[in-house]
Amino acid sequence: MDEITDFVAMLKNERGLTANTQANYRRDLVHAKEFFAQQGITSWQAVDRYAVMDFLTAQQQAGKSVATINRLISSLRQFFRYLVRQQQLTANPMETIDHRPANTPAAAPVILTEAEVERLLAVPDTTTPLGIRDRAILELLDATGMRVTELATLPLTALHLDIKFVQLQGSGQHERMVPLGRPTVHWLERYLKAVRPQLADGDQTAVFLNAHGRPLTRQGIWKNFKKWVQQADINKQVTPQTFRYTLAVQMLSRGASGQAVQEMLGYTELRMLRPYLKVTPQELAATYEKYHPRA
Repeated sequence: MDEITDFVAMLKNERGLTANTQANYRRDLVHAKEFFAQQGITSWQAVDRYAVMDFLTAQQQAGKSVATINRLISSLRQFFRYLVRQQQLTANPMETIDHRPANTPAAAPVILTEAEVERLLAVPDTTTPLGIRDRAILELLDATGMRVTELATLPLTALHLDIKFVQLQGSGQHERMVPLGRPTVHWLERYLKAVRPQLADGDQTAVFLNAHGRPLTRQGIWKNFKKWVQQADINKQVTPQTFRYTLAVQMLSRGASGQAVQEMLGYTELRMLRPYLKVTPQELAATYEKYHPRA
């Protein structure tokens, strides 16, 4: 992503911006670049509106001020316009972003209750092939907290259902093995045996395919997820990343170490858990007492 250097040079040479302003742009864009890399996105060409929305939401939940988030938005808008002008991009993902955080303190991450998770899992019509696929997707997200990019690019070779593990590859070639529960294995096996062979068009290696036999995209997963949340009648700002928040908070509230949660979610640094730790100890205790079967 050397485009940042070229962009900052343009700010200096063509616009005559101050060194301090140039540094702010560089810092904002490097911060975004690091976040996208954590999501497995390693080029600006691969950044879409959903990745930007994830980034901005994460900044709010990390406690960043309104002024900081608005500056990040401005930096990204200017940068992506520059890339389009340089013909390095054909579309600007910021054009459809209208993210204006309210002037209120950052809230703790949105997490799902056990009842809400159950309602969401029950949405797909599992008497249909695509319903079985969708149930398998939701079960996998709930079990692992995996990123949308990891889900969309998950290859068949990553599934080790005989030993109840999935092999995930995060940023920086960091590989991790995440355990799977019996319900997740059950729905994955049903999908792989009864549905995927019907959908496969050619020699596809991706686990999850669309109705046309091609790999599901990030956009497709986001679109479906929004529909599932509405059908489950969940009145929260729920995204696929909410499963990551829910899994992290539940594990931490039940005594899991930060290192264990870090490894399971594929974070390279413990500081990435900061948004989840915004939940107060009292809230964690309440979650534990309410949802742990042997509390």
